[in-house]
Amino acid sequence: MKIAIDCRLIGSSGIGTFIENVVNYMVKYADHSYVLIGNPDYLATYRYHSHCQIITCTYRSFSLKELLFFPVGIINQCDAFYTPNFNVPLGIHVPIYSTIHDIVMLDTEHFNNRLKRFITKLYLRHALYISNTVFTVSKFSQERIRSTFKTNTSIKVVPNGISNELRTYANNHLETTWRKGIVFLGNLKKHKGLSTLIQAFDLLVRNGLAKQLTVIGRFDFRTKDKDIIKVLKTHHEHIRFVSNASNSDVFHMVSEAELLVSPSLYEGFGIPPLEAMYLGTPVIISNIPAYQEIYRDLPVTFFKAGDAKDLFEKIRDHSPHALHIRGKIDKLYNYQMAAKRIIDVIYEQRHPQ
Repeated sequence: MKIAIDCRLIGSSGIGTFIENVVNYMVKYADHSYVLIGNPDYLATYRYHSHCQIITCTYRSFSLKELLFFPVGIINQCDAFYTPNFNVPLGIHVPIYSTIHDIVMLDTEHFNNRLKRFITKLYLRHALYISNTVFTVSKFSQERIRSTFKTNTSIKVVPNGISNELRTYANNHLETTWRKGIVFLGNLKKHKGLSTLIQAFDLLVRNGLAKQLTVIGRFDFRTKDKDIIKVLKTHHEHIRFVSNASNSDVFHMVSEAELLVSPSLYEGFGIPPLEAMYLGTPVIISNIPAYQEIYRDLPVTFFKAGDAKDLFEKIRDHSPHALHIRGKIDKLYNYQMAAKRIIDVIYEQRHPQ
């Protein structure tokens, strides 16, 4: 079986991490051959695999060039096409398989303007219509997609996992015995709930319990959130913002923290708490549906989403300790299982018994 895979997002975070790790395990199934479409610099490791063909394509996702010039001719010589996102180029006539990680852009009104929401919905509807099977990362996302689009398309859950890069880091670094401070890993988008953490942090300071808060992510400081602005002005000496850090630096900061807080109001999966626990760092997370699903069997502390007072109390009552649950996480969530699941679904549908 010959599978074409859209690898253009390799090298970026989020979906890029997902497809990089999934492809790494997919190509180990040497009974199949693969056409890897993307930046040749990021795909160089597969250049000498006899069952892999690299096709250069760096057009941006959701761009006009993608619609007009994507290498569909080569794809149509394959048995199937897989994309890790919901942007399915036109002109593909072989069976299509795609991943929709979440529909946060539709479920949270502040996320996009009306035109962008309309265009996003068109892309999502097209992906659902044209895909033989859609994969998603949680039952929560599966239910939201079905409910929003009333689709009969097969939607299968294939969760995220721990990246090879993080696993290598964890195996090569001694566990930190002295931890301090709180870390947040994300951005300033409202659905990440940073304002709730900022308000809880303000309560910590007012009660004489100030800790160092490190906010890690790619963001600018143009926010209209008055709570964030107020605390930045008042307690800036206790808050450190880190932007554009390398993955290794992020792992280091998270592994040295006393606690990671993820106060999200919406997630399809939400991987930072999983990565933190893999590094031995305890987590406090909001009780949103996706988190309750993904983390129900792991030693997390939940707080009521959007409730700064409850979060303050959970942080105040937290007892510093280290976690030792890498083995359990590897059994629950890993990209090798994700890759096998995707390959198996494609193969079974192409070769029905």
